[in-house]
Amino acid sequence: MISRMIEASTRNPVWVLFLLSLLGLLGLRSATTLPVDAVPDITGVQVMVATHTGAMDPEEIETTVTYPIEAELAGIQNVTEIRSITKYGLSQVNVIFDDSMDVYFARQLIAERIQSVSASLPEGLKPEMGAVTTGLGEVVMYSVEAKPGSELAKRPPEDRLRYLRTIQDWVIRPVMKTVPGVAEVDSNGGFQKAIFIYFDPAKLISQGIGPVALVQLLEESGMNRGGGYIERENRRIIVKNNARFQSVDELNRFPVRIHAIGAPERLGDLALVREGNRPRVGSATHNAEETVLGTILMRTGANSRTVAHESIEKMKTLDLPEDVQVKVLYARSFLVDATIKTVAKNLIEGGVLVIVVLLLIAGNFRAALIVSMAIPLSMLAALLGMERLGISANLMSLGAIDFGLIVDGSVVVIENILRKMEEEPEALEEKGKLHLILEAMREVSGPVITGLSIIMIVYVPIMLLTGIEGKMFRPMAITVLLALAASLVIALLVMPSLALLFLKKPGPHKASLFRYISNAFEPVLEYAIIHPYKITGASLSVFLLSVGLFFTLGANFLPEFDEKDLVIGLTRNADISMDATLDQQKRSEEVIMKFPEVDTVFSRIGTPESATDPMGIHLADTFVILKKDYDEWPERIDGRHYTKGELYEAISAEIEKAVPGQERSPTQPIAMRFNEMLEGSRADLSLRIFGPDLKKLMMYIQKSEEILREIDGVVEVSADALTALRSSPVLEFRPRPEDMTYWGIDSAGIGQAFEIAMAGHQIASYYEQDRRFPIILRMKEQNREDLKMASRLPVDLPDGGVVPLSDVASLQLMEQVTTISRINSRRYSSLAIYIQDRDVQSVVEEADKRIREELQLPDNFRIEWAGQYKNLERARLRILTIIPLTLILIFLLLYQ
Repeated sequence: MISRMIEASTRNPVWVLFLLSLLGLLGLRSATTLPVDAVPDITGVQVMVATHTGAMDPEEIETTVTYPIEAELAGIQNVTEIRSITKYGLSQVNVIFDDSMDVYFARQLIAERIQSVSASLPEGLKPEMGAVTTGLGEVVMYSVEAKPGSELAKRPPEDRLRYLRTIQDWVIRPVMKTVPGVAEVDSNGGFQKAIFIYFDPAKLISQGIGPVALVQLLEESGMNRGGGYIERENRRIIVKNNARFQSVDELNRFPVRIHAIGAPERLGDLALVREGNRPRVGSATHNAEETVLGTILMRTGANSRTVAHESIEKMKTLDLPEDVQVKVLYARSFLVDATIKTVAKNLIEGGVLVIVVLLLIAGNFRAALIVSMAIPLSMLAALLGMERLGISANLMSLGAIDFGLIVDGSVVVIENILRKMEEEPEALEEKGKLHLILEAMREVSGPVITGLSIIMIVYVPIMLLTGIEGKMFRPMAITVLLALAASLVIALLVMPSLALLFLKKPGPHKASLFRYISNAFEPVLEYAIIHPYKITGASLSVFLLSVGLFFTLGANFLPEFDEKDLVIGLTRNADISMDATLDQQKRSEEVIMKFPEVDTVFSRIGTPESATDPMGIHLADTFVILKKDYDEWPERIDGRHYTKGELYEAISAEIEKAVPGQERSPTQPIAMRFNEMLEGSRADLSLRIFGPDLKKLMMYIQKSEEILREIDGVVEVSADALTALRSSPVLEFRPRPEDMTYWGIDSAGIGQAFEIAMAGHQIASYYEQDRRFPIILRMKEQNREDLKMASRLPVDLPDGGVVPLSDVASLQLMEQVTTISRINSRRYSSLAIYIQDRDVQSVVEEADKRIREELQLPDNFRIEWAGQYKNLERARLRILTIIPLTLILIFLLLYQ
């Protein structure tokens, strides 16, 4: 059948040229529409469920929110793992599915379960699914700033940042979400505007009114209600009650108590009503100054280069106030463009090199040109296949294409045609070029198919990889197989037609270079034929030596991809305040900015609005954007520039001098997000200890950290930024049952009053055109921060009147865990481990042995190594299973 296909294509060269033109057009169209990224997206199918829990403490959140959600979601089909993080104000549950699961179907199943579990959660809590994005989702980060010298720039920092955050939330964010491919626009930093009613406990007590009664009064009075409609003079008129609070002055004048004699008690007499800032769980800085940061998250499957470019263009059309500007700080498009440039450069250089070598060896310009046509044609066919299979163009998928392999079949075909034409000139004249080409093809078609098939079989183990390693390397294997399959078709069906049309009768075609190589090879070949046992023995010895060396080599899961930028994770004490965090962050950024290699620096602190990154305020991701022109980097060591690793070490040392006490860890923007989404940790390697007792977990983790610091090759060990157990001071109040009985108060009333006073309660909304801001009732700051004054909080009595909180409850300050992490409903704590100049496998083997010997963990505690090592072990096991099968297939193919 193959012979008939070869003959048919050779006898119809015009049709072959037409089909090649069609292939070229389709391939070029695919090249323009193909998704482009720097690296493959190795994120699995996962859905995040976040629940904002207000003022609840972590252990209460774990019991009443996280666990019920985990239990409800565990029964969904194709779930492979459920991870959760519980911290102050947030419960985040990540559900990881099998790769065969469609993400939108998975979200539908989760939405159904969320609806059923919501009724069992504490009142007012609503779980929400995160954006449909992946580890490659953060394509653009930008800051919203006051223009230098403007009136806005001269305003107090708090007012300026509140105004900028309002612009971000109500002007910029809605517009940027309209860009095709954008899943979400996240916000960090600044202050979210709110109207606060700060009540004075003493004044409430004097009027005999408590916070619960005041909330009920304000909520009912500030609510709009409909009145239906009336008909007058043949017209329908809609009736409504507009009780919405229109201004701060109106709130101040709101009557709380009306006396039979005398003036009423107004809200302004009992409380301070003013514009303020909602409590912050995160912030942002840029070049050592507070700023408002926006992050554009790309939808799963979108083209990151296109989304980044279109987002930046959309920013230029924003209708902003004249004193506000948007500045792009990080754009994935630069890395993608740099990757495309690198791949294109390598492909062009490789193609030119192959053509030159063909010309030198073949000694025939036309033959070399015909053979070289296999390169662009195979590439276009591969691009067409990639588009159909949904494979993005990236460094892995395109960078692995070997042009030498692509032209192998065509070289053999054209070389044999040239040989036949040179050695059989009489047959060429008598039977014609067509007959001679068909004879030449019958001689080599079998070996060409066998040779290229063997090469293609070599990629079978990569095709059969699963999990993260499959997502990383399978696109590369598929792309190479597409190119090789296309090159085989081109060698068998296209090259004969091109030879018929364009190849002339050659003269002696062995160039001097080919003759020199041939003369040098002939005695080697002759010796090998005469002494087969010696050659076989030597080959077997080399093979056995390589096998022995293989088992002594270390192993890493993936090579490091240089993203050209740095992210320095800064971790501080878990009980640090926001003001102290910002002070340390600004001082750290001032140190970083002194390095001439740095272009700009910005940071994200704490949790963003969408809760996609559940960091505490003691954590900061510091993005260090480096200058891309290395000529601007000064010479540092032996007349050369710093490497990126050396630059980090220098920056880290200077930060320690200027702002001591911070834990520092290096990573990169994409790598950080990948590690976090794949394994729940940002480090390449992490140690997890599972167990039910939080105090014992913290003890075992501390001992493990001491052991790991002694392991050779471990340069940094720290409590994992996201999942390590951390404790901080907690102010706890406990109702006294006997006093509650005396006053006739239940614990719900006490808890509600305490929550209103300390955390605040939204009683209504305040509108400025289409912008909505909450009106929050809360106790005055000086009362909240003073334990003695807080204990005077009025608690409503059932029959009216109030009693101080201290008469029915006790307040005490204590230490409590503030971050609880779980995998498949099991608590754990973890360490982030950073390795240099040593492979992951040998580090883990040494560390695992020492930790197990020295800790002697109880039966209900266990150790697990996560990150690269976990993936490495899974990939190694699968490859060791697949490789023998591949060798058997190659043997069978050769045996045929």
